Amino acid sequence: MPGKTLIAVLLATAAVAGMELYTRMPLAVDLAAVDLDLPADVRALTIVAHGSVDGDNPLFPEIVTRIRDHYAAAGRPDVAVRFLHWAPWSDQRLRAVATAEQLGTQLGGMLARYPELSELQLVTHSSGTYIADALCEGYRQSLPPQSRPARVTMVFLDAFQLHGFVDWRHGARNHGRCADFALAVINTDDVAPATSAPLRNAWNINVTAHPGRATFPRNGHYWPLQYYRDLLPGLANEPLEASHQRYPRGAVVQAPATVPANALSGSPSRRQAHRGGAAGR
Repeated sequence: MPGKTLIAVLLATAAVAGMELYTRMPLAVDLAAVDLDLPADVRALTIVAHGSVDGDNPLFPEIVTRIRDHYAAAGRPDVAVRFLHWAPWSDQRLRAVATAEQLGTQLGGMLARYPELSELQLVTHSSGTYIADALCEGYRQSLPPQSRPARVTMVFLDAFQLHGFVDWRHGARNHGRCADFALAVINTDDVAPATSAPLRNAWNINVTAHPGRATFPRNGHYWPLQYYRDLLPGLANEPLEASHQRYPRGAVVQAPATVPANALSGSPSRRQAHRGGAAGR
């Protein structure tokens, strides 16, 4: 029996190690197929990215439209809003995180070539949240010396937190670390694994008990998308100058029944240029 037990342990260890290696192998994304088509002088950019097997979710174009409407109402014709459709590469669930990270790094390097960029907002869902972290880091690392980084705001919608095959809290520890301001909208009673923990580097809104959840027709993993679409797209033109001094990283608040679009940031204000980076915010 001891010999059989040892063999079983070795086989299980080998299987876990194999799965860990497999999940860290990214797919090669055709960057031409995910071209953001940005003007050379883009100053403000919002990117909305879906998760795995979710590129055709109708909530995403609705979110993009709502963000564009808010920018238009704020008199911001200089803003580009783009939907990052990274399917079919996103649809291999076990390798989606590694693929998202590689894609984010590549996009970050590309965005570093836009010298006028001063505002960058990343709105991501599920495994697409790993694009945001890698994009921010790739962007900052690729900037020419003496460049002024854009201010990076991240919005995580039911963020997927599993990295590899065994680290189930990686996202909880790391999502938003690169951002100047990070907001997470979380739902804790849905079937999606590794999406329920608050994020240490973001200000967290728990929408699980929000009254609208009771009548939402889909599973709760998509409820944060609906909540953001309905109540929070104003973040796109309200870049939260108070930052994490007012909305602390790691804090968790329960979602009120109704939230005005500018409730988090107060009255509209124009952004003042400042140095990028998350330290001290």
